[in-house]
Amino acid sequence: MLCRLSLLSPADRLSAVVQRRNLGSNSLEISRIVFGAMGRSVSSQADRADVVACAIDEGITTIDTAPLYEFGQSESELGRSLSGRRNEVEILSKVGLRWDDNHGDVLFDTGEGSQPRRVVRRDSRPTAIRRDVEESLMRLRTDHLDLVQIHHPDPHVPIAESLGALADLIREGKILHFGFSNFDAALLRDAEEAYATKPKHFRPISNQLHYSLLKRVADEDILPEAKRIGLGLLAYSPLEIGALSDRILEPGPHAIDLVERSVAFRPNNARLLRAAVTDVISPIAAQKSASVSQVSLAWLLHYEPIDGVIVGATTLDQVRANAQAAAITLSPEEFDQIDRHFAAFTLDRTEGYDLKTRLRQKLRRVKGRMNHALGR
Repeated sequence: MLCRLSLLSPADRLSAVVQRRNLGSNSLEISRIVFGAMGRSVSSQADRADVVACAIDEGITTIDTAPLYEFGQSESELGRSLSGRRNEVEILSKVGLRWDDNHGDVLFDTGEGSQPRRVVRRDSRPTAIRRDVEESLMRLRTDHLDLVQIHHPDPHVPIAESLGALADLIREGKILHFGFSNFDAALLRDAEEAYATKPKHFRPISNQLHYSLLKRVADEDILPEAKRIGLGLLAYSPLEIGALSDRILEPGPHAIDLVERSVAFRPNNARLLRAAVTDVISPIAAQKSASVSQVSLAWLLHYEPIDGVIVGATTLDQVRANAQAAAITLSPEEFDQIDRHFAAFTLDRTEGYDLKTRLRQKLRRVKGRMNHALGR
């Protein structure tokens, strides 16, 4: 394969082997680096297929996708890219978000200026879950999905109903395992009560959550709760849209699109983060002939609760760099140094907001906590 033979030396080929691990205390084995198929801006289907093939050849055999990603297009193109190689990979998909139905709470709206406009809603009803799975199977050109996760919790559907639909799909062989995504500790406990009497094969096995050196609130309760229950943990957005990469070291103002997409690139945040990366991560990266992003990924791979780290790639070089991050060994002292420094690091998530916007954001967070406490 071009991915390895033309650009990697024999020593690099050995070092780039990606380790595998069971997802939590369950039977599904995954690659520690998981290929993230969300919103990959690749110029052509052929290029996408090359990137996917390269990932598989590098040992990144677990692929994370969802119906929501590019509103079905990502799964369709992934299905074409996996032609002849389906039995070499584990496909992780999701259910519970629709953009073609008026049922359910709005999760987000792409806006009136987008073409076409999409209004994405939470819908974890059994009929919606079945439709999501069956449509994903068609798009991905496969007869089963290795793992299906409820993409976002739906406050209007009892979790027992959603879990019952997923258990039915296991019985039919359309999915092998199911789990959660973006569930907090309280929701995990609610779900545990709903499946406590079920046979082990019909219990959830995972929780997928936003986790990185800059996003560690899950340490407080979600990670301990998931571990207690036996759920595996998958971390998405590990590089924070490039904030935990060499891009943050670039001098001067960052591109407007980055500033709009991530608070980490707003001027004061970027200045503080640049200093933290320069002081802690860059020296370790230089010692190991690695990049900032590779060390950021390596830290997550050394963090015991995390089973898989989901990271995307749009080029063969990015695939190789992600795979090689799995070969980086951090000493306990290096791990602890990074851990301590970033555990104390906080971003100002309202930087650039005027007073009115700050108050509106605060009220929205308070309302969200109240609704959750009231079970709404």
